This record gives sequence, structure tokens and C-alpha cells, in this order.
Amino acid sequence: MAEIFLKAQVREKTGKEVARKLRQQGLIPAILYGPSTSPTPLSISSSLVLKALRVEKTGSSFFDLEIEGEPPKKVKVLIKDVDVHPVTDEVMHVDFYEIAMDKEVSMEVPIVLTGKPKGVEKGGILEQNLRELTISCLPHLVPNYIEIDISHLDVGDSLHVADISVPEGVKIEDDPQVPVVTIVAAEEEVSEEETEEEEE
Repeated sequence: MAEIFLKAQVREKTGKEVARKLRQQGLIPAILYGPSTSPTPLSISSSLVLKALRVEKTGSSFFDLEIEGEPPKKVKVLIKDVDVHPVTDEVMHVDFYEIAMDKEVSMEVPIVLTGKPKGVEKGGILEQNLRELTISCLPHLVPNYIEIDISHLDVGDSLHVADISVPEGVKIEDDPQVPVVTIVAAEEEVSEEETEEEEE
């Protein structure tokens, strides 16, 4: 679980014109909200946001956010949503979700496959149907990723959500019957293509 410090200011005014002026100053409009937090408009340095997004490659990074004021307000947050310009890739808006370290959070973490399946060594093809898992746990227990060893999978084998082991205190919310990885026979794929060509 990566952490980084962010600093923001309360944004008194909202609207497209205000957002445009903020961006001219190197700032990005943002909003802070949570289960017990009323939506609060903020502005934050674009360079800080970009740094945070680089850290948050795993999607499971928490940040210390300090909101200027007397006294400053410090909260622990998660980047919940990012609006990006479709042409320039410029970050246009960020949603911060306030979390409590003593309450469970639900979030997606990436799946990392390790090992070369013996079925692939025999010529089979690996199909990954699920690339992220939805988990719930206390914030300090959130893993950066879920690692799965697939070296034992043979042709025709599938690994389902129910087969995945996670650290103590972490619960998987996905359907246990959903297949994560399947090793299919290469001949089957060729046969299917030939059948489709014959039908055409």
C-alpha cells in the first residue's frame, strides 16, 4: 500500500470558467466526499496529482490530503475517479474519497499471474478472463495486487475466483464461480475457425 502527501485548498466558486482559470494557474479542480463527509470542492496542484497518479498504478494507494485552513484539515483519501481530456490527456478533474482507517473499504486490485502453465508448454493457449478482483478489508490490509501461481494448470484446466487465496483479513467480493484463467487447446481454436469458415 503506497502513500503520498497531497495539499489542497477549498474552492469557493465552481463552474467551467473557474475551472479554466484554475488550470491556467497549474491547478486542477477536485472534490472530496465520503460516507460521513459532505462534498467539498477543492483545487490542487496538477503536478501533485500527476505524481499521485504515477504512484497509484495499482489502484490501491492511499494518500494523506491536507486541506488548507485554520487549522488545516488532514484526511486519508483514495483517488476514486479521474476525468481526462480525450485529446490532450490532460487531467481535468479528480474525485477524492475520504476513508477511515478503522472501517473496511471495497476496491479493485489487479491480478498478477506467475509461472508458465504446463498446458501452455504443451501448446495450449492461456485465456485470462479476469484482470482485477474486488476485495474488502481494512485500509492497512489492502494489497497492491493479488498474485496467482498458474504453473500447475494443464490444457483444459480453469482457475476460478474460489481457488484464489488472499491474505488474512481480506475478502473477495467477486462471484466464486467466475473463471479467472483457462488453458484452451490450440486445436480447438483452429477447429472453431474452420467451422466458422465452413458455415460462411
